[in-house]
Amino acid sequence: MPMPGLTPPMTLRSELELIGEPCPGSLSSQRTALKALALRAGWPDWSHLANGKPTWNSGHLSLSHGGGWVVAIRGAGPVGIDVEAPTSRLENVRRRYVGAADQPLLKHHGDNLDSLCRLWSAKEAAFKVFGTGLDFLTGLRWDSIGESEAVATATLQSVQLHIQWHRLEEPEAWLAIAEPTGPRNPT
Repeated sequence: MPMPGLTPPMTLRSELELIGEPCPGSLSSQRTALKALALRAGWPDWSHLANGKPTWNSGHLSLSHGGGWVVAIRGAGPVGIDVEAPTSRLENVRRRYVGAADQPLLKHHGDNLDSLCRLWSAKEAAFKVFGTGLDFLTGLRWDSIGESEAVATATLQSVQLHIQWHRLEEPEAWLAIAEPTGPRNPT
């Protein structure tokens, strides 16, 4: 299902399916809208593990709502997604998620609100790949950084992740997708 606001669309592996749409309102209304979006797309309903990670019997999925958007992605292997608006809240909590290992990303993209939003959304998406165990301050080491994608290693798990970003418009937000690099294993 095409996502409004994604022009041009992100390049995804063929087995990944991304859905989303603008959705203003409360977190509660966004959760309801996310369920409705998945139902319209023909996705089965999901449940949640004890750690809050969504799960179902037909592969892996990740969900996010924020910045006036609801998004979801599913695939055969682990995948994480996050959407976040570049707001001053990210500056206010900066010391909780920006560490020394993040300086290459800030140097590449500039130390500004958009870069902080990219960083936050990448770390959220990476956390969702595993469902637990990613320290937001020290959990990623940036191996390579480009304009719309990066490779980072989750330090505790010793797993390399491919991260993609896309800027969403109306409302403005950053979308990040993270997935392990290398051979895909549908475990």
